[in-house]
Amino acid sequence: MAEHEAAALAQVALKTGVVHVSRQSLTESGNAIFRVQLADGRAVAVRINPRRGMFSFTRHNLDALRTLGLPVPNVLAAGATPAQASFVILEWLPGRDLQYELASLSALQSTRIAETVTGYQKRVASLPESQGFGWAPIRRHATTAQWTGIFGQPSTEEPPHDASALEHLRSRLRAIRRAVEPYFASLRPICFLDDMTLKNVLVEQGELQGIIDVDFVCYGDPLMAVGTTLAHIAADVGEAGRFYGQELIRCAAPSPDAQRAIYFYSSLWMTGFLAAAEAAGETQRAAELQQATDAMLRTAETHLHA
Repeated sequence: MAEHEAAALAQVALKTGVVHVSRQSLTESGNAIFRVQLADGRAVAVRINPRRGMFSFTRHNLDALRTLGLPVPNVLAAGATPAQASFVILEWLPGRDLQYELASLSALQSTRIAETVTGYQKRVASLPESQGFGWAPIRRHATTAQWTGIFGQPSTEEPPHDASALEHLRSRLRAIRRAVEPYFASLRPICFLDDMTLKNVLVEQGELQGIIDVDFVCYGDPLMAVGTTLAHIAADVGEAGRFYGQELIRCAAPSPDAQRAIYFYSSLWMTGFLAAAEAAGETQRAAELQQATDAMLRTAETHLHA
């Protein structure tokens, strides 16, 4: 069992006994994540990925972010499993993903967390720029020549009248992308945490406790993290998260062109969530996401004409 593997890795690497192992429900990028309670009283996070070298830069990234004052865990051990998968063991930080805390937050707490997250992104943006766009470790160079390139080739394709609802939504998304291409062309490869959204932001009793899972950073538009967060709110939280999303936008103070891009990012992620639900046969969730995606696209289209 995977729990036994996590226990064995922790026991060997940290040279202490293991009392209990629990697998965490959320996974990211194919990682299996475990909370391991050690005999010496500590709790640690064990992350395992079947691909080799997946955590080669995790310590490097976290050390750089800690220097900037971000509350990130220490790496306690890392390497390859006997089966040549990758593993990393980190301090266990208290709290739950923001997604599960939003509904219980007061307006003041939501504002404080939004301002803190925005402040962290500004600190990360002070790191050296890359020579390219996309994903890379901190102070390494991404390889995509233009920001627009990470979204694939632009298209003017129109779906047939009898195409699926998803294809019609994608056609509207392509039109929004064409409108924001001049903004994309103006961007520099700025460092930001693309996965600091509703996950990987740990909150306990209304207070932000830490940032986790930074195996790579992204170079490009930091506002993509805002758009991704809006998509997660629409898809997984709903009305209870609306104020937090509004506060993120307020803190970002985007120009009109940048705000259009935010809604492109959120619409892009929403169509992705919808496609995944349809592929998984999740009929009810797909129906809900179809409505939410249409609403997000309408918001984006409204800003195109503002």
